[in-house]
Amino acid sequence: MHSYFDISMINIKEVYGKNYTFVDVRSPKEFEEDTIPGAVNIPLLLDDERAIVGTIYTKESKDKAMQVGMEFISKRLPEMFQEYNQLKQPIIIFCWRGGMRSGSITGLLKACGIDVQQLEGGYKTYRAFVREQLKVVEIPKSIVVYGHTGAGKTEVICQLDNGLDLEGLAEHRGSILGDIGLKPVGQKKFESKLLKRLNELKDEKFIVIECESRKIGKVEIPQKVFEKIKKPWKGIFLEKSVEERAKISRETYFPEANEKNINEIIAKLECIKKYLGGKNLDKVKKLLRENKITEAIKLLLVDYYDLHYVNSFGTFDYTVKTNEEFFDVVKKLVK
Repeated sequence: MHSYFDISMINIKEVYGKNYTFVDVRSPKEFEEDTIPGAVNIPLLLDDERAIVGTIYTKESKDKAMQVGMEFISKRLPEMFQEYNQLKQPIIIFCWRGGMRSGSITGLLKACGIDVQQLEGGYKTYRAFVREQLKVVEIPKSIVVYGHTGAGKTEVICQLDNGLDLEGLAEHRGSILGDIGLKPVGQKKFESKLLKRLNELKDEKFIVIECESRKIGKVEIPQKVFEKIKKPWKGIFLEKSVEERAKISRETYFPEANEKNINEIIAKLECIKKYLGGKNLDKVKKLLRENKITEAIKLLLVDYYDLHYVNSFGTFDYTVKTNEEFFDVVKKLVK
């Protein structure tokens, strides 16, 4: 049987974006925080098991921790092998830093005839690779979409093959209510998803991206991508009436208005009280509780969002009033 020290390793630069099956053997919690896009999670230790082993390692000894860890792992080995046999080969396995976790399972799988390699440096090296690539990756010139809140900018970007939906990658809409109904990702996962998308877009004539501030929720847009927002090739202003924007906003934030949803929104609106004003906030709360959703949204759009964003727009080359006009402009620029 192979020792994990004897296993040939492969570098992330050689395999990133290529047709390999990546398997992350870290715990589900580690996997959820971030992983290589498309990776499958077949953990050696579950979250509670990892916590137990870590405590034993700290308070007792490394040997005892390894013994307990192997007892946990051995119970699930048959199930793990079955999962690996169902995966498309070749397989690349990684753990936190390319050590014992990934090395041991790679050796076992190799001994069973499975085409598998270990990722050199594990997730830690992959993470460094992502950070470095986001500094040097080639990004096509950009068309930036401007427009007030509720204009449907994300909707039109998502319909384009060359659209870069940063809010979608962050799973946050970029406003005080931006996480309603969503589960925002952390900085690491955002950057992993962003690099993957940029590689998909690298051969496009141009990309289409929304005008964003540097941060979307809690994640920060890398400098090189942010430059494409601040210094676009072309700009398009998507102009919609308050009525249209209120309708879009209602569909976005209130697909199913209920007491829990309303209370969540009211709690978040407290954060903008000093900008919206106490009287206006009280009006919005009253309208929401009376289920006059559209009226409340209009008040927020006119008395907060429009005023808040009025100075954030740059110059633009086109102003369009419908999605159809927007797509016509984009088609013209492709030629």
